[in-house]
Amino acid sequence: MSAPASPAPSRPRSRRGPLLLLAALGAVLALGAGAPTWVSGVARTASGTSAVVVDGRDAAPVATALALVALAAVVASTLGRRFARLLAALVLVLAGAGVVSASVGTLTHPATALAAPARAVSGTTQARLEGGAALRPWPVVSAAGGALVAVAGLGAFAASRRAGAPAGPTRHERDATRVVATPAEDPAAAWDSLTHGDDPTR
Repeated sequence: MSAPASPAPSRPRSRRGPLLLLAALGAVLALGAGAPTWVSGVARTASGTSAVVVDGRDAAPVATALALVALAAVVASTLGRRFARLLAALVLVLAGAGVVSASVGTLTHPATALAAPARAVSGTTQARLEGGAALRPWPVVSAAGGALVAVAGLGAFAASRRAGAPAGPTRHERDATRVVATPAEDPAAAWDSLTHGDDPTR
């Protein structure tokens, strides 16, 4: 008697959905962190001193731009084919790394972010700050958002590659493993074997 054909294994559920949500969350976090003040200080002017503040969009404009790029890549990944999904995942990795780099740059050199507004209020080409620069925690939040985007992009890239792999045995492989019955065991199955090109009498 011929053995029943075993069903092909189902594809594993895609993990791209949660990863893309994580990437979108990281991008929104980086964008939101760019609105508050990142660095503040006091600049010396001709008539005394003046307070200067810089938000994230001015302190690290690259981080804001790359966060927008990451959001666009999330949308593209949900609409495109496999190659487009792989490309969008790579964009997420690069954009997330760029957000982290720009945010850390402000963390390590906060006075640089105050140079332009300090020159503007002092009316000179030389930035003059009183007491250095005071750093707020928002660059850390922005860097964390960029890290989420990069990690999610790596996961989405791996998930997209797995999704393109074959899910189970092909029809030729299933036919090759078919058990042929003898006429004595099951005449009907032997007739089916003949229709498939097999000789049950051998």
